[in-house]
Amino acid sequence: MQANNAVATVRPIDRFKQELVLRKDMMVSLLPKNINFDKFQAIVIAAVGSNPELLECDRGSLLKSCIQAAELGLSLNPTLGEGDILKVWNSRTKKNDAQFRPRYMGLMKLARQSGDVMKIEAEIVRENDEFLIQKGDEPRLEHRIKLGGRGEMVGAYCIWTLKDGTKQFEVMDRDQILAIRDRSSAKTREGAIVGPWKTDQEEMWRKTVVRRASKYMPRATDAFSNAVALDNLLEVGHEVDIKDGEVIDVTADVITHDAETGEIYEEVIAAPATSQMDRIAQKVAKPEPEPDVEITKLQVGVDTDGDEDWDGWVANAINQVKAMSPNNKSTWRKLHLSMIDEAELMNARDLGKLISTLKG
Repeated sequence: MQANNAVATVRPIDRFKQELVLRKDMMVSLLPKNINFDKFQAIVIAAVGSNPELLECDRGSLLKSCIQAAELGLSLNPTLGEGDILKVWNSRTKKNDAQFRPRYMGLMKLARQSGDVMKIEAEIVRENDEFLIQKGDEPRLEHRIKLGGRGEMVGAYCIWTLKDGTKQFEVMDRDQILAIRDRSSAKTREGAIVGPWKTDQEEMWRKTVVRRASKYMPRATDAFSNAVALDNLLEVGHEVDIKDGEVIDVTADVITHDAETGEIYEEVIAAPATSQMDRIAQKVAKPEPEPDVEITKLQVGVDTDGDEDWDGWVANAINQVKAMSPNNKSTWRKLHLSMIDEAELMNARDLGKLISTLKG
């Protein structure tokens, strides 16, 4: 009888479990105090078990993503719909990274936990629905849904109620939402969009409008602010960390010129660092520059039609920052990051000049 020389192979998931145990001491030092290693290990294994492709990701990025979910207090259990870990191609390191992304249910959960937002909901508007927006001194939103044959998605809105009973809402149309989708960093090596934008479009439409609405909500909890900031930065390709309870952008910005047109455009590159596992272990973040002067937020005015005047805001911003020191420009940019994104979405004139001035 011929001897059986077959060697038992170790399943990738089992090998990963072994890696977790070997790194236990390091992980324990990094985890939030309310999360012990056994609970964290169960969270990680559940995430990988529901999406085995994550084992193809850089190990450091995978562990880092799970830590971020734990720090924000969001579950990776698919049935709860609070957050996902995505496999994303990193064009800078030429390998797949894992990225934690909160879902809209997770963001709404954190908003309610603030104590200032008593109720919040996000809904999709379809082409055959009856939808009315009234602005002015008594703003009102009315949405009537017809059962069956509602048609394609044309927009989304978020309504929230504050603890004093005040109701507020935010609305985005299809073009605004798809512009956000097209800028997403969640892409394959070939540039194809992956993750919830591909598999759960309704989910992402809702999350996009909740994320936009968050700018007008009280943010009494660090977790809510951090979840929004983390999602905003990752969505546009930045690399982030959570240090001392605050989201840190560890990406360096550079200005690049198009060789043919001379147009200035912005590209992001990872700040010099060691391996991702070392960055997790060391929790390295760029030091915050000390401002030379006090900088206050530049508000958006309104035009003759009563709409937000983003062209005017960009012009005022250029005048404000052109004489600033490099430290003050860096501080100004961080304070106005969400507003710069908004100006880009609204196709404001001279935005490229503003970005160039911030780099000068």
